[in-house]
Amino acid sequence: MVRRLLVSAVFLLLGSGCAYTIQGTPVAGPLPEVPTVECTYVDTSEEANNKAVEPPSGKDVPSGGEVVMRLDTALGDLEFTLDAASAPCSVHSFRHLVEKRLYDGNACHRLVTEGIWIVQCGDPTTSGLGGPGYRYDDPEARTGGYERGVIGMANRATAGTNGSQFFIVYKDSEFPPDYPIIGKVTKGLDIIDQVATAGVTPVTSKTDGKPVKQLKFKKVQER
Repeated sequence: MVRRLLVSAVFLLLGSGCAYTIQGTPVAGPLPEVPTVECTYVDTSEEANNKAVEPPSGKDVPSGGEVVMRLDTALGDLEFTLDAASAPCSVHSFRHLVEKRLYDGNACHRLVTEGIWIVQCGDPTTSGLGGPGYRYDDPEARTGGYERGVIGMANRATAGTNGSQFFIVYKDSEFPPDYPIIGKVTKGLDIIDQVATAGVTPVTSKTDGKPVKQLKFKKVQER
């Protein structure tokens, strides 16, 4: 009888509106609002070397929060952590292109091993000239500080020319701050090192061309 009374008392306390708070338990309340920006994505699907992907909506684009991408490659898995606060329009576009499967089956087309140290990817034609069928600017983006592990958007070094191409820095590099930083490689940077160590098939110069060791994305997905 005493035991039944004790058990009843415990359930009464848990189910009532008592003022005692159990530490470590969730407390109801409004979620903080995610800041947003407006982005403009310009259709260029009729231009040569473009894959016709419909541009994403540019309204209420999140400018905060992180997104993790998993990239399944023939050399192993990569993980990208993208930061919307760093480059909101670019991260929004990247997520859109992942959803549209633009990067699936795509191989990185460029390796630079002197002056700057990058592997460049994301061209659906692998020619270095291709894009997703739209262009955009990212005026609020963070640029500069291209250190090892950074992922940035490749463009023509002028405003409004971002597309689908991006680069991965495998050794601290210095070049003009024209390229939005979208995040960092948080897993698999050793795979990028393998590609860099294998060397270049020269195109522009002896140290700038196609990677000898192919890095091909079998599947890219948001976690």
